[in-house]
Amino acid sequence: MDIKKLRDSHDIVEQLETALQTAYDSNEGFNSSVDEADVVVIRSLKEADQSYLYKPSEVLYWVDRKAYLDELDHWEGQQQVDQHEAASNFIKQSDQVAVFLDLVDAIRLGRIAPFVGAGLSKACDYPMWGEALRKIARKLDGLEVQDIEPLMAQYDYLQAAQVLHDAAADQVNHFIKTEFRQRVESVRGPVLLLPELAKGCIVTTNFDSVIEAVFQEKKELLDGYMYGMQPGNAFVQRLLRGERCILKLHGDARQENTYVFTEKQYQVAYGEPLSFQNQLPRALRQIFISHSLLFLGCSLEQDKTLDLFKSVVDEAAFEIPDHFALLSKPSTQQEKAQKESRLLKLKIRPLWYDTPAGEDGKPDHSLLEQILKLAIAVARRQVVFE
Repeated sequence: MDIKKLRDSHDIVEQLETALQTAYDSNEGFNSSVDEADVVVIRSLKEADQSYLYKPSEVLYWVDRKAYLDELDHWEGQQQVDQHEAASNFIKQSDQVAVFLDLVDAIRLGRIAPFVGAGLSKACDYPMWGEALRKIARKLDGLEVQDIEPLMAQYDYLQAAQVLHDAAADQVNHFIKTEFRQRVESVRGPVLLLPELAKGCIVTTNFDSVIEAVFQEKKELLDGYMYGMQPGNAFVQRLLRGERCILKLHGDARQENTYVFTEKQYQVAYGEPLSFQNQLPRALRQIFISHSLLFLGCSLEQDKTLDLFKSVVDEAAFEIPDHFALLSKPSTQQEKAQKESRLLKLKIRPLWYDTPAGEDGKPDHSLLEQILKLAIAVARRQVVFE
């Protein structure tokens, strides 16, 4: 075709070139890397002192697109390797390769059910449980923080919450509603990875709506839900059908009648003694025996939920899959060994990570997110872990 005839098809050519330009512009990082080389200079035949200057990435894209795409694939692969280098080295140097690869297999098979604690919402400016309880105590007349400190020292948060609730139930409920309101604009951190981990269900102890906001942003809806003691939602049936569901163990901040926050509320929800006739422990047991839980943002100190898991293990009526936990490494080897022994008896395999002091002096949990990203990349075969 005479190239001049293309002028007669100007609109079609312009649409095609616009689409191609948009595709080129979407690879800004790669283009910048290629453009570290010298610009391509083409002298004008029309004007002796004039030259045309082109970026190397532009020349490669428009002249040999196959070569451009081959180089792009190589660059993206190297970026993946570089991005995950710190986490990969840590896993190998800390002798945790076997646990990590078993976690990867569970992600690849779509068996992971994230168990999300307050630590993941902390990055979104929500308080940890201890912070929340102390904050409530400071707001109440006739109570001081030291009144609940003995309970806090024993991680007996349910009983501490009961003391606060007995003193001022309305104020406690109001605190939950206001403190854990949705803050979509501040959602950040490893919680953003949940849609890539969870193909079935998610369990959380959090009142907030961060998880729902993440899935809504990704346009991946949660089909089923159960908030605390909320009745009539066919949660277990949805779970068994493999639908993507969320179980909020403590309830949802927006619905006061779902709260399971105090010792008495827990006894009503779970039974005293524990009864699997009640829907909440029945749902939690079903997840424990049918999925591989991945605990994130949880301290996993001895609590009622772990007591429930222990009762299921001790009953020996079910084949229980491996569960996993990403945990901040304790300060002493003795503490680490004791905690690991306790968790392994519950079929929970810990994967420890370091938390060096950040610039603000607080523990830096960024390695948790790096390990998760590496596990997802290896599960998708984007990165080879050797």
